Amino acid sequence: MDNATQKALKRLLFYKGMLKMRFIAATWLIFISFTATSVMAQCNQKVHITDIAYAKNSSYFSSKYGSELDDLIAHPSKQAGYLLLEFKVNNIQPSEDVRHYNKWLANRRIERIRTYLNESEYSAPIISKILTASTDTDRSVAIHWCASPTEKTQLRVASIKAPTTSKQ
Repeated sequence: MDNATQKALKRLLFYKGMLKMRFIAATWLIFISFTATSVMAQCNQKVHITDIAYAKNSSYFSSKYGSELDDLIAHPSKQAGYLLLEFKVNNIQPSEDVRHYNKWLANRRIERIRTYLNESEYSAPIISKILTASTDTDRSVAIHWCASPTEKTQLRVASIKAPTTSKQ
């Protein structure tokens, strides 16, 4: 092979490798877009435990609610499941800045409870949910226990039979 042919072959292999990398990157992006969507925790068996109230524009709860959380930590549910921290943000806001602030404050309030529970080595999983279409003006975080479903889902698989041919 002459020098020009070798260079052309190297270029061809380089471009083939680039196409392969682009294909891999595109496949990866498609995979990520399908798997990285937000997942909503579905709680079919929600049991309300308590509400942690907050003063206006504050993300700190009083010691009264600290005692309620201590009681929750001391008496964990014997049933499998997770703790759901739920906060409602009113959907009617005077401006986008106020709405953004209220969502930030909701996250801070939930994070304070989560930190308190984690520092106390609370063992159950903790899921948080901010409901942004509420008509409530309540400033409390509702704490629920969400039991895991006890029955197992039956998996059904369809089978396809190959068509039979009859000999005549």
